[in-house]
Amino acid sequence: MRSPSQNPERGSSLIVVILVMAFMLAVGVAILSITGIAPKVSGSVREQEEAFNAAEAGFEAARMAIEKNFLDGTWSNFSSYCLTTPTGIDQPLDAHYFRRQSDLALIGELSEGTAGVLYKDHAFLKTSTGQDDPTRTFTVFLVEDDIGSPSPDPNDVMMVCIGVIRAGNRVLSTSRLEVLIGLGNPGGNP
Repeated sequence: MRSPSQNPERGSSLIVVILVMAFMLAVGVAILSITGIAPKVSGSVREQEEAFNAAEAGFEAARMAIEKNFLDGTWSNFSSYCLTTPTGIDQPLDAHYFRRQSDLALIGELSEGTAGVLYKDHAFLKTSTGQDDPTRTFTVFLVEDDIGSPSPDPNDVMMVCIGVIRAGNRVLSTSRLEVLIGLGNPGGNP
């Protein structure tokens, strides 16, 4: 029979090997998790950039439409072309104020043809067959920027451009631009 003092370190190398293996396994799982998340993050960033590009396309289309309306004399100022519905959309203390709402809620409340709505869910790309691409759209509307003023300036306005990227019926990303625009010389070009 052996005495316990003959080999006191017996089995310690097994414990060290198990600890090293557990550490290596943890590092491996962490690396797999990180590499699995990276494509999702880069895809999300790409979708956000596409939504921003859609909002910029909306800004440019609206800027050209507004400029045309001033050049051909259709508009002389912005006073009749600001969004007023839903009620309170331009009032900061109201629940319908445009900055209190998500991009999708705003788009859902707007109606094409309403004064102040320049574009609603307008496609900014064409498919390979020449059809409008419904997965990349923009919405643009005008809101009075002189909130609460007893006499709002009819020569400037806030233009809100919302870009939306979809996959089927699912919204992947949205981006909003808010740009203050005004007439360089009242009655002239914006």
